[in-house]
Amino acid sequence: MVRASGIDFDLNALCMGHITGNTANPNIIAFPDNFTTEAKALGADCETSAGGFEVIRPLFTEPNMLFNIPAFGESELIKNVVEKIGCASGASKEKKVLLKLNGPYSVLASLVSPELFYRWYAKYREAIHAALDSITSSLEIYLDKSIDAGAGIVSVADPYANVSVLGEKRYREFAAAYLLRLLRGIKGKKAVIHLCPHSSIPLVQFGCFETKDIPVNNDSYLDALIHQHGPLLLGNRCIYSGKIDSITSLMYPLPEA
Repeated sequence: MVRASGIDFDLNALCMGHITGNTANPNIIAFPDNFTTEAKALGADCETSAGGFEVIRPLFTEPNMLFNIPAFGESELIKNVVEKIGCASGASKEKKVLLKLNGPYSVLASLVSPELFYRWYAKYREAIHAALDSITSSLEIYLDKSIDAGAGIVSVADPYANVSVLGEKRYREFAAAYLLRLLRGIKGKKAVIHLCPHSSIPLVQFGCFETKDIPVNNDSYLDALIHQHGPLLLGNRCIYSGKIDSITSLMYPLPEA
């Protein structure tokens, strides 16, 4: 839990695999090796914490800055990740390439100090929506190009989007709507998309998905994903879980939030 000026952010979804890219699975090659790629592609600077992890410095300090967020889906940093995915996919047909992607809300929230962001909700909703729209469009390009380059598995996490902090109304408006749009945009792509349970569980509870359990018998969740074929959207369990007996399919089509 991170606390800033009385505001709590539950960052449990930022598990070690999502932060570092280390899946501890010899049959998976994960990119990128951090959770700051999208923020850096937008121009943010990072500093290293005492624990050795990158911490994103706030980039947006005035609400009017949110109307001018640049497109980053084809930035040099994103192109570099996509190129690495293509090289890894072409070099080894026996291993699956996994893309780790941050959801739109978390990308934006990581670039604004918490105390400012929470003040902006009531007064500057239009600016927040403009920023989320731009970020989502760039993520759609990033995701689409990564899958075309050979990413057979995509893990999507949106850790800053916490229902208990935002409340259901704000969660639906600022987080769920754009996350669902991102997922709708890749419907039909031949990839296995895994949605972090911190996002999938509340969306199921809100009626955004119907679910279906698929029996498996594998050493770990990632082992199970290796043997699945897209298009397939999964959730309700951490991607780094150990031995499991089923995976949960989140059924398309996706409605509005």
